[in-house]
Amino acid sequence: FLIKNFRVKQTNKTIGLLTGYYEPTINVSHNNDQIFRFPILKKNKYYLGKSRQYIKNNFELKDVLLWTDDIVDLFFLHIQGSGIGKFNDGTTIKIAYDGNNNLPYSSIGKHLINKGYLKPEETNLFSIKDWLRRNKKLSIGVMNSNKRYIFFKSFKSKNHHPVGAFGIQLSPETSIAVDKKIYPLGLPFIILSEAEKMYLPVVSLDTGSAIIGPNRADIFTGREDKAEEKAGKLKKKIYLLALIPYSN
Repeated sequence: FLIKNFRVKQTNKTIGLLTGYYEPTINVSHNNDQIFRFPILKKNKYYLGKSRQYIKNNFELKDVLLWTDDIVDLFFLHIQGSGIGKFNDGTTIKIAYDGNNNLPYSSIGKHLINKGYLKPEETNLFSIKDWLRRNKKLSIGVMNSNKRYIFFKSFKSKNHHPVGAFGIQLSPETSIAVDKKIYPLGLPFIILSEAEKMYLPVVSLDTGSAIIGPNRADIFTGREDKAEEKAGKLKKKIYLLALIPYSN
């Protein structure tokens, strides 16, 4: 079927990178108190062009969607773009991406490396979280170095994965985010890892501001601890082979 209906296209021979993203679970409350004191905000045009630091210090209560108890978990909800909110009684709510403040994304992992706080070979989701929790006085400035701020909407939680930029539900280990300036969404690909002799069939259903380049992809790993573990440590050198449909 593939041979008859698709052509394999490699747009660039410079080796790229495969990373992972997942759907985190975060504790939430409808009420603000000494524990639940960090806001998850709804979209408001007022915040466009304003930095993460400004928004955190100047948000309005009417724009609070929910409150959470952990500023580091909240930051990584912003990075992942969507998640599951869990209330004290065990019920859950879907927290979905609803826009950003139109400022550029920057990696705090690279920031920590440039500052000498972490070594490149030890930098991953878990080492970054650990550093932020151990260095609370410095962590606010580090998180604020990423000026992009994400806004959310919520709806009743259902047992399905988030919807990507293509408009359909993401599938673990199959859906990838690509650079939409290079590739159209909805295109099938083969991820080639020469080091592991791996050929993985995937589909481009999402995009992201950190996903830049012809051989750069971010694969959705799902939710729960195993998905976080895989996404947090995934760094593979790869090539993206696009499968272009054609007709004789």
